[in-house]
Amino acid sequence: MSGPWNTLRVLPMTSEASNHARLKRVLIASNSLTGMDTALAKAAKIEHYSGAEIELAEVIYDTIAEEPEAVLPRDQQALLIEGLKSAERNGLERLVAAYRSKVASIDHHVIWNKNATAGIVNYLQSFDLLIKPVSRHHNLVDRLNAPLDWSLMRSAPCPVMISKLDWTQTSVLVAAVDAADTDHQDLNRQILITAEELANIVGARLHVICAYPSLGQKRGELQVAMDYDGIKADMRQSREQLIHSLLEELAVEVEEIHLVEGKPGLVIPALANELGATVTVLGTAARRGLSQLIIGNTAERIIEAINGDIVTVREPDV
Repeated sequence: MSGPWNTLRVLPMTSEASNHARLKRVLIASNSLTGMDTALAKAAKIEHYSGAEIELAEVIYDTIAEEPEAVLPRDQQALLIEGLKSAERNGLERLVAAYRSKVASIDHHVIWNKNATAGIVNYLQSFDLLIKPVSRHHNLVDRLNAPLDWSLMRSAPCPVMISKLDWTQTSVLVAAVDAADTDHQDLNRQILITAEELANIVGARLHVICAYPSLGQKRGELQVAMDYDGIKADMRQSREQLIHSLLEELAVEVEEIHLVEGKPGLVIPALANELGATVTVLGTAARRGLSQLIIGNTAERIIEAINGDIVTVREPDV
């Protein structure tokens, strides 16, 4: 494997693997039917492993709901809205029909809400995983308006899977942790637990990635003032020890640990793509207010750079 990766081989643990299964209710949701079929196939695979209940939800809205009564009487407005919802329910039913004999519990629902994020998040409260088919954004207006994918990563109360590709080749699943941030070890634990369960579901080998700072641009100064190589070795060793401690605590087995030098937003997608990761699990911090309109979170920068699916585990609100 090429690249500046420092890889540690991790042998299987002698203790029995822990049972962290938590995926009991899975919601596939979006503001269109595009990509729902691919997401539904993944949910069915999750159901076969965990017995999870599956539901599809589509958020729709039309400005006919804003017409004044003098122009559109309320009874006619209600009939038109119901007609729009019925058409979308028919589309969802066509997707679901092929799976009714294959999974134990599957249903669908149309959500009428002008704000797609609010509609999904409000409906999501009792689910353990949200699968959101990826949105494609090509212009500045989309980016400035905080696209639905990014908004859900910040707001959803459960892990969010951004569904990109079919799970046809499922050999590697990656968990990206920040082992230097000892104040957020609960988030690292949730990343590893979620990654372990998904790796078992898709039949993939679990790899852990942790980035540490690159001091290359300061090498000359540091070599004069202090032990440059020693500093880098200490950064690696502290992260290695913490990762091993978390893995032992959680009884999570991994194929390899990769300690990667560089900025997380660059090196994590580079290595995940080189490994051919089917899914990459990472943490993302919650945001509130105006900051929700600012695009710049590491998770958001990674989402378009990684070829496979992304699962974000949101940091609990303090």
